[in-house]
This record gives sequence, C-alpha cells and structure tokens, in this order.
Amino acid sequence: MSIRMIAVDLDGTLLASDSVTVPEENIRALRRAAEKGAEIVLASGRSLVMMEDAAEQLGCVDYAVSALGAVVTDRRTGRRLAERELTPEQRRAAMEVLRPYGPLVEVYCGSRIYVERGELERRPPVSGFDFLRFRYDDRVDALEAALGERTVEKLDVDFIPDLGALEAIRAGLAALGGLNVLAYPRRLQMEISRAGATKSWGIQALCAHLGIEAREVLALGDSDNDLDLLSWAGCSVAMANGSPLARQAADMVTAANDEGGVARAVEALMDRIGNG
Repeated sequence: MSIRMIAVDLDGTLLASDSVTVPEENIRALRRAAEKGAEIVLASGRSLVMMEDAAEQLGCVDYAVSALGAVVTDRRTGRRLAERELTPEQRRAAMEVLRPYGPLVEVYCGSRIYVERGELERRPPVSGFDFLRFRYDDRVDALEAALGERTVEKLDVDFIPDLGALEAIRAGLAALGGLNVLAYPRRLQMEISRAGATKSWGIQALCAHLGIEAREVLALGDSDNDLDLLSWAGCSVAMANGSPLARQAADMVTAANDEGGVARAVEALMDRIGNG
C-alpha cells in the first residue's frame, strides 16, 4: 500500500533542538515526498501561529493539525476543516481546579495563545522552547473577560508547584470528566483538551476529508502526546530521542531529531510514497 500522507510532529521530531530550525535534510526529503504526491501534514501541540514558520521552511504543507488535534486547518485558505474544542463551561471548571495551585495557564483560542498580564513576568526565567512559546502569548488583563463564551482549543499549564500539586490537579480534572489530560511530571507541566481531541482524531478527520485510509498514513513523533497517532497510523516511526512509550508504540525507530531522523525514515520508505 502506498503512503499518501506523512503526518509529522514538530518539537523533538521535525525540528532541531533549538525548536526553530528544520534541518536541511528533512526539508529535502519531505519536498521529494510531496513531489511524489504525498500530503505533508504538520501535527503538533502548538497553536497554528507557532507552526507557520516550520511550514514556511518546508514550503510543501497545505494542512496543519494544531493544539494536540483540536483544530484541523487548510493553510491555503485558512478554513477550519474540523475542530473539537473545550466549551466555556469546561474551561471554567478546569480553571477552578487549577486556581488554588497558582500555576501559569495559557489558553489556546482562535489559533492564538492568551495569558494574563504579569503572569510571565513573575515566574522564573525560562529558556529553549518555553522561551520561544511565551514570546507568542497575547497578554490580557483577565482571561475570563477576554474569552467570554468562546470555545478554546486547549489549556497549557506551567509552573505547577510540585508533584503533589500535579497529582491533585490531575485527580480534580479527572473528576470533571470530558477532558483529555496529559501530565508531564518531570517538567511539572500539563496539557488539557476536550476528550477525544487528539492528534489521531485530527489526522483521521483530515483523512476523511481527503479520502485517505489509515494504512496510507506515515506518522512520525517523539512524545507521549504522539502515542495515539503512532498507534493508529499504518506506518509509524519514533525518534531515537523519543520517550520510551513513543518508541514502543512505533513500528520502527529512526535517528534523533538533531541527526536528521525524519529524513532518514522518509528516504528509507520513499519507494512506498505517493505514486512510487
């Protein structure tokens, strides 16, 4: 069966460890795959605005699955093809669970990221991807006033005080029901989205739109938030730098993101891609 779609994660997968640069070998391999007829799709936990630079570097990306799968967008027109967002009631209930622990909460809404003014400034300095991510934040005086009755893509939770707080938050969110919660104990971070809003959900919605079957999809990722996609796709590849669970879920493991792992995997499968 030919590979008609390549769904690739960004951070830790397509991008180098600076979280900005797409290695040249990855660009060449994915452009070659696109020339053979494959759809190159970016699938990330990032907001759409934070995915645009990588898409521009590649120059062959028509579709993006953003915010952990909550939104599927046709980049050529800006039209949303599918969305599965948190309701205002879900957002407020989750915020009430978070409030006693005082973490930083970023709200992904309308392909932008909102944070209350002053929240970033009172936190410890950050570097790497977190520094890059915070540069995109829109500062508002009050999240509730800014968001009102709008649905939101997901909540990113940072600076959770300790593991005890993380577990208490996780339990409180579980009691609400209807949420997809990804916790990262080592980083004391968390992502909250609507139940069912996953990368595989977004890619499945796009496949339905394009008439592509699961067995015709190649997925590449490195993180626990890629597990559902790696398990669903007909062919899946994890990065050598990926989490143990990601490497276990994938059909094969390629080189690390800083070693052109995406290019190596795509080149190895090139005879199956597109029209051959």
